[in-house]
Amino acid sequence: MTIGIDGSNDVRAYLYHRMFLTNREYLDEYFIKIGVDWYVKLLRNGSIEVDTNGLAYFKPKPEPFDYQRPATNLYRCYMYQLKQ
Repeated sequence: MTIGIDGSNDVRAYLYHRMFLTNREYLDEYFIKIGVDWYVKLLRNGSIEVDTNGLAYFKPKPEPFDYQRPATNLYRCYMYQLKQ
């Protein structure tokens, strides 16, 4: 089971980032923490992947939460996955 929280603005994303950092020991007992960034694929011809409307096609890129990542480089979404 996984739950994600997405900050609607940078202030909320900063709050979630700090929440992960300050509760690390407690959360480590029960959850795997995941940070999600978004990326746009660069094609071999030098252009970017676009959707049917011609807009950049953003895709999620989940990764283990990086505790060394500075709060000036926030994830777009923060997720908790229940340990089995």
